[in-house]
This record gives sequence, C-alpha cells and structure tokens, in this order.
Amino acid sequence: MQRIRTALRRWLGAFALAFTLLFAGGARAGDAEPGPAGIIDDSTATVGQYYAILCNTCASTSDYINKAVTQYPRVRESMVYVYNLASAQIRTIALNWDPEANVQTGGYEVATDSRLVAYVSYAGDLYRRNGNSLSFTAVIRADGSVYLKLIGGGTVDLRASSARTTPRSVAQPSTGNGLLAQVTPGRNSPIDLRGYLFGPYFDRVYPNFPDSSYDLAFGDQPGSIDSFVYDYFTTLSQQGSGQVFDPDSLRFVDGSSRLTEQVAGTVTVFIPMKDGGYAKVRYDTATADVLLRQVVDPSGVVLPNGHGNALQFYGNRSWSLGSNAYWAVESFEDWAVRNGISVLVLNSTWTQGGNVTCRSRTVNEVTCTILPN
Repeated sequence: MQRIRTALRRWLGAFALAFTLLFAGGARAGDAEPGPAGIIDDSTATVGQYYAILCNTCASTSDYINKAVTQYPRVRESMVYVYNLASAQIRTIALNWDPEANVQTGGYEVATDSRLVAYVSYAGDLYRRNGNSLSFTAVIRADGSVYLKLIGGGTVDLRASSARTTPRSVAQPSTGNGLLAQVTPGRNSPIDLRGYLFGPYFDRVYPNFPDSSYDLAFGDQPGSIDSFVYDYFTTLSQQGSGQVFDPDSLRFVDGSSRLTEQVAGTVTVFIPMKDGGYAKVRYDTATADVLLRQVVDPSGVVLPNGHGNALQFYGNRSWSLGSNAYWAVESFEDWAVRNGISVLVLNSTWTQGGNVTCRSRTVNEVTCTILPN
C-alpha cells in the first residue's frame, strides 16, 4: 500500500508540473484557443474606438451596416466610418456589443459629420479622375499654383497662382511679356514654364530655399525645401479637392485621423529649382514628412539626394547642355566657384546647347571646361 501511495504522489507531482508548463506555454501571444473556429475574438475588450473601412461595393445602407458589423462584430461603444470612393459616399455606423446577452445591440447608422462627407466627396472625385487610384503626382510651381498630373493624362488644378511672393505694386508675372522668369525649365523638366516664376519676395517667405539644384544636392547644409512643400500643401483651398491633402482641416472631427490616414497617403511632388532644374520628393499628407527622392540639374543630370561629394561626383564626368544652356552655365559656374571647383568657359556667346567636361587635377581639385556647340 505504501508503494502505491508513493507512486501516486509521484504521478500527481509530474502531472502538476506538466500542467504548469502547459499553462505557461499557452499564455504566449498569438496561440489560438482550440475550438471550431480556431480564432480568438478579443474585440470585446475594445471600447470607444473609431474605425475606417473602404467598401467600394457598398450601395445600400444595409451594405454599409453589414460591412461594419462583419469587420468588427464585438466592439463596444464605437463608431465605424464605412466609405466608398467609387461613389464618394460615407456612412457612420454605431456598434455596441453586449457581452452578457452575447448580442450586437448596435449596427445602425448615425449622422455623419458634414466635413467628413465633403472630404470623401472630394477624395472620391479625385479617385475616379485618377483611374481609381490615390497614387498622385503633384507639381508645385514657384508662382503659387499647385496641380495634379493624373495617371491617365491631364491635370487637376488644386490652387491658382498667388501674388504672395510678389509686391502689391508689381503686376503678377506671366509668360508672353517683359516679366518672364529669369530661367526656363531644364531638359525633361516635368514642370511647365510658370513653375519658374519666383516672385521678388520669394526669398523673404522661404529664406532657406536652395539657390540652385547644386546647392540642394551638394551643400553640407543644403537649403531646405520642406517648409515650401508643407506650406503649399497645407494652404490649399478648402473648397475643393485640395482638402484631401490637408487632413488638419478635420482635426476637430472625432476619429477623423483613422479616415484621413487611409484616404490620403503619399504623394510624389515635383518642385522647381531656381536654376531651371527640379527636385522630386515624397510628401506624406498624414504626417507632413518630406523625403527628398531626386535632384536634377538644368541639363538633366541626376545629382545626389543632398550632402553629396561634389569633387568626387565631378571628378571625371561629361554631359551635354540643353536648350537653356546659358542659364545652366551661369548657375553651374556660380555654384562651382563658391565651392572650390575651377570652371573654364570657352567662348561666352551662347545660343543653343553645349558640353561640359570635368577632370580631377588633384584629389581635392577639379576643373570643368564648358564648350558651346
């Protein structure tokens, strides 16, 4: 009998140890509870939240309700913004799971803030015009205007030109008269001529804007274009498609950030440089972050994306100038002299085109020869 009791104690002790290990292992996040569905729905712990769901197939009110209830069946005291970009519609669905009765007492539509209705209306319009896509390419001109380049071709103006950087006593510059821009767009520039009309007050409004594409690409502390991009996007007209790129306009609407994060996204933006080149950035409309992706000089040469080594980059390089060779040479020569690169211009009479050849004289010295065609 004593042996049986001893063996039983050993068996119970081993069983308790095994149970403890099993319980500890079962507490790991992500382990599924055994059962017919094999899924743990922990949404009953979620209270007072806002959600946003895209449903381009939703048509009737019941479609919007079913989408919300199916996606979040057991959330409590929460709201779901179900939106359809194809039809530019949005519905606000209230959800409130009753854990005791094990039933969803919500699942009905409530009034949607008019600002959200307008936001989705504008977004849906752009979505359809852009080939059912929210991947946009935008251009910011120095004259104050902003427009979108649609995937299927064509443009959408988001903001007209502004006299913000032009004195009131001076007429707004325009092409075709004596107030032409100081430079013209460089080779393969995606920005039209109006993009290079930098107003007389431009430097006062944007004192850190780079003097040239070379300053942006090579300076140890290159001029910033971030504030320029942010300013032009966040001051778009609130009456129209520009609202899609200014989520701050909805900051007083409860839960609107969940919607704007989905609908807005990242935009590729082209920005003119003062020398005729351009920069390409990625602009996040939700965070207002600006990421420099490409810098191109007036001749179409792709430069480093900031903080580049000029002596190394031009140590052994040749390239052709475009039709605006005069402005390209002026800008390059000015920047090079300021940064220790010798420039030899052969024949100062420029018409169309030319060539530049740079060679290293020493490790820390580069000479560039500029020849017209």
